Amino acid sequence: MLNARSTHLRPVVSLLALIVVATIAGLMPGAAHADRLASARAEANQAQADLQVLDDKVGMAAEAYNAAQQQLDETNAKIDENQIILATSKSNLHVSRQELSRMLIDAYRQGNPDLIAFLLNANSIDSLVDQSRFVQRMTNHAEGVVRDVRRYSSEVRKREQALEDERSARQAAVQARAEQEASVRKALAERQRLLNSLSSEIRGILAQREAAQRAADAARAAKADAVLAAASTIAGGSDVSIGGSVATDSVAPEAFDTGSSQSVAIPAPPSSSVGGSAASVALGQLGTPYVWGGGAPGGFDCSGLIAWAYAQVGVSLPHYAAAQYAMGTPVPMDALEPGDLISFHGSGHIGMYIGGGQYVHAPQTGDVVKVSTLADRSDADGAVRVG
Repeated sequence: MLNARSTHLRPVVSLLALIVVATIAGLMPGAAHADRLASARAEANQAQADLQVLDDKVGMAAEAYNAAQQQLDETNAKIDENQIILATSKSNLHVSRQELSRMLIDAYRQGNPDLIAFLLNANSIDSLVDQSRFVQRMTNHAEGVVRDVRRYSSEVRKREQALEDERSARQAAVQARAEQEASVRKALAERQRLLNSLSSEIRGILAQREAAQRAADAARAAKADAVLAAASTIAGGSDVSIGGSVATDSVAPEAFDTGSSQSVAIPAPPSSSVGGSAASVALGQLGTPYVWGGGAPGGFDCSGLIAWAYAQVGVSLPHYAAAQYAMGTPVPMDALEPGDLISFHGSGHIGMYIGGGQYVHAPQTGDVVKVSTLADRSDADGAVRVG
């Protein structure tokens, strides 16, 4: 009897035991907590990757905006130049026509019948100029005046047409700049929406990672400042080579082999006379916030920092990464020197080498001007030397 009862109670006891174990497991940190942590980290990794994609998108859109702005500036400069030349040509044409008119009046007063009949049949001064018969009756001086009228008339027409074309180009440039600005703002809005959609847990993980990254950036910046100070002391305050070129034993050349044309062997150009000084100037802006379209202390984008730094040492560069890169002389990645410009993902981003395998740059929205390590990048696709 007891055996039968015990047999009936065993399933109940087992069930109660399972419930107790499950309850204790739910109250104690264990596999469930570990699974959630792993899941949160995976979500944070994905969010970080998505943010990087959007940051690259913002950076490339910002450089496209800079390109449109450069085109607009160049077009406006051409319009200003053509307006000055047009005004001068019109003034010269006016003087030449006055001189021609005086000669015609004098010829009329002299009473030359053939010339008077010719004048009466002419509809305008321009029609006189176009008549070879009239030119043949002029003196050498008069022929020079007629040539002047023709030349200045042609110049006026040419400049007026050029102005019309350039004004059309300006309208297109303004439209392109507006479209690129809208593209930047759209990418920024997408980035903000992504941030807003993240849970507080994921944002906390990202914040911890960002703090660690900022600490690493600060350590690199301090090291760069120390190297700079030592180099400046040795150089006596003149142009310095901050940390020297990339050493092949510290940064392997294959780390930069992206399959681009830069992987082809090229000779190293002469050292820049101002590269070290430009790098020193750029390092002086560490901590300055990234601002797209920014080109002065207080806010820089990547090409804005480069243009401003080189301007301080007397070298004028456009505020556009691809144009800056095009103005330099290609340099091998294993022969970099301070001040050399490094292109990333097709000049969608640009930085300035400072020595020791490091570069200074204005990276992306939400970040600041900082020092980074080339070995951490896989998208460097070339370098050039300026000056």
